[in-house]
Amino acid sequence: MKKNNNSKINERKKLIMELYNNNPDLQNMPVDEFLKKTVGTDASQHDKVEAIKMLFEHVLNITMDSERNLYLKNTDNNKGNGFYPRKLSAGSFNLDLTVPRDRTGNFRPAILPEKYKRTDESYLNLVSSLIVNGYSESQLHLSLKQLGLPYSDSDITFIKNQINERLTDFKQKELTENIFALFIDAYHTQIKDKNRIQKACIYTAMGIDLNGKKDIYGFYTFFGNESTVDWRKVFGDLIERGLKKIVVVISDDFPGISDAIKTFFPITDQQLCFVHFMRNVRKNMNKNDASVFNKELQNFKYSKNFEDGISKFESLCESFKKDYKIYINSILEKKERYFCFLKFPDDIRIHIYTTNPIENFNSRIELIRHKLGGYFQSTNILDINLLLQIERLRQNNWKYPIPKIAGEHYIISQIFNLKFYNQTQLS
Repeated sequence: MKKNNNSKINERKKLIMELYNNNPDLQNMPVDEFLKKTVGTDASQHDKVEAIKMLFEHVLNITMDSERNLYLKNTDNNKGNGFYPRKLSAGSFNLDLTVPRDRTGNFRPAILPEKYKRTDESYLNLVSSLIVNGYSESQLHLSLKQLGLPYSDSDITFIKNQINERLTDFKQKELTENIFALFIDAYHTQIKDKNRIQKACIYTAMGIDLNGKKDIYGFYTFFGNESTVDWRKVFGDLIERGLKKIVVVISDDFPGISDAIKTFFPITDQQLCFVHFMRNVRKNMNKNDASVFNKELQNFKYSKNFEDGISKFESLCESFKKDYKIYINSILEKKERYFCFLKFPDDIRIHIYTTNPIENFNSRIELIRHKLGGYFQSTNILDINLLLQIERLRQNNWKYPIPKIAGEHYIISQIFNLKFYNQTQLS
């Protein structure tokens, strides 16, 4: 009898997974509608609960696999290394998951709770929100109630309010005064506002403090295209919340951004993304010349110091000036901002020569956007998703300082004190 029951469960599970994978409309459907399509309107409460359990398992497995793909994309000399089974207690459910591994053993899906830590019912509610995130609060209430899950209206409202309270705390949190590096970047997306899908930008500020600890200091959503006016609002908020002194800001070469940085942080150095610089070379030179130019640029990354790198860069530019005079003159004006990272110890340079760290965070936003149908249904849904991402990163990838930066703490402190010595004396 048990064997027959297991066979029926496996058949139903296979059907649900096939339907979910092959039907995009089904993926964006409220949970109660999903159940009607998969187990029918006359299904017992037990069958409904089993179906939603299978769906949770499937969505979590897909999410973990996507996380590993993203992790491997941004780590060198690493590959996937199969899966291992794990049971996860989530409220009244026991989920059977297949957790992806990498060869180094360092990857662990951020969506999982800490090892050996039993989850409570609030975790199941957060898993539920991954599926119904694109729907209003009233639809969330309706879906969970119709499933017969053990949550009262007051429980659901409490958890939703708790998340929004955490969101408010995050946006108003006082920041540390002095940090080593600040990465800034704008992610272009679409958000539904006033029943219309509109262009918007998410401006994100990611910092590394003097001890090497990474964190998101703020994210800000403005409708329309990226602008220096909005960046000035971002800098103003960071300062208002306590941020005063930054050794170096890493950014792309957005028009006007350098002037904005100098206005708010006049002593701070700026590093223009070196990776973006090399891409820009390919846009402004023919294929063969760009290949030669970029090969030399790659070598300059290993220059002895800042002065050596600048000298080599000037010589390289001189050899191309005849054919690309306007472009060469424009990049020579920014030479100190392209090679700022050479002012720092070798072990630190790799962490600050490019905006890749913050672009990795943006790729997480991109993943969420695709899951929600290509746009965010409201700024609140966007904010909650970003907050959950940040909290998971804090509990996992960003739990400890970056080893190589932490190892250079004494030198970073010296660099900081020399840069801000006069201000320190006056304060």
